[in-house]
Parts: sequence; C-alpha cells; structure tokens
Amino acid sequence: MKSGAKILVVDDDPEIVRMLSKSLARYGLSIDATSSAEEALARAATTAYDAALVDLVMPGRDGADLAAELRKHLPGLPIGLLTGYTHSPLIPTAEKSGIAVFKKPVIVKDLVDFLEAEVR
Repeated sequence: MKSGAKILVVDDDPEIVRMLSKSLARYGLSIDATSSAEEALARAATTAYDAALVDLVMPGRDGADLAAELRKHLPGLPIGLLTGYTHSPLIPTAEKSGIAVFKKPVIVKDLVDFLEAEVR
C-alpha cells in the first residue's frame, strides 16, 4: 500500500470515526473522516481518495447509496462497507458490485489487509 494513502471514513457514530481514524493513522494512512453521506460527497468532489470505508446504515442517505455515488465520481474507488446488521438486504447487492463488507465490531487488521490489497 502506498505510504500516506488518503482514506475517506464515513460513519454516523463519532466513537467509530475516532477509533478508525486513530487506528488506521498508525499504519501511515491519511484519514479524512466525516459523519454524513452529504459531507462525504462534498469532500469527494474536491479531494482525490485512494479508498473509502463507509457505514452501511446512517441517517439520511445509506452507505450503499453513498458507495454508488462515490463510484460515479471516482470510478474504481475501493470501498469497504461497515455494518452491524448482518442480515441487511443491502449486503448482497453491495458485494455483487465489488464492494467489500465488514461486520462490526470491525477488526482493524481486516481493514488494513483490504486497503493493502486494493490501494496501490
């Protein structure tokens, strides 16, 4: 994985945002975190990201919709969805479109392995 890769983290839970930001930064990643899909889209319009980690269930626009919109603006962007809902009907759809799904509580090493494989 390239050093300083820029990762967009989107989750409506501030504790998860804080934990992921601190944990992933220890691996030399540059983290840009936000708590809403709207803010994520605004940032993606002006910033080039190497990957995104997005909560599946958020108020307003859900993570699957956000992932699809991010892919429109940044084709090929590696995206990982984070979810505590193991039986969501959105999960198979996301996986079919090439989006990785990680169950909460997420294991940071699994995210790092995903990012190492996807970010070049």
